[in-house]
Amino acid sequence: MSMPGADLLCFTVGLLLYVAAWRDARLVRRLRREGVRTQGLVVANIVDRRNRNGNRNPLQTPVIRFHDHQGYEVEFTTAAQGIGLGLATGRRVDVRYLPDESQKARVWMRRHMVAPAAGLTLGGTLFTGFGLLIAFN
Repeated sequence: MSMPGADLLCFTVGLLLYVAAWRDARLVRRLRREGVRTQGLVVANIVDRRNRNGNRNPLQTPVIRFHDHQGYEVEFTTAAQGIGLGLATGRRVDVRYLPDESQKARVWMRRHMVAPAAGLTLGGTLFTGFGLLIAFN
């Protein structure tokens, strides 16, 4: 017996994840059209020790520093996190940012541009699928 409203909750979470993926894809599209390209430096990696693998391969989130077109120093963490998405400290990377919103920056690598929206879409699909399973059982 399923909990009343569990299917609706799963559908709602799935829909919210799809909306977040759409917003992220829209940001990437804006970065491609209007983004200012510059060089950034990986200045640190934030380590997530709550990894489920017994801390053998903890997730690392790179911190990137760059100077925007007005000369301000900007630091941001990558939106993409996961295995294969880490960047070594000290590495120079291409960065794109919006001229009016330099905090909305991304590392200009395909995996860092596509991974956030892909992960959100996958999550939305899983929640929607669970909602369907619950609704029809």
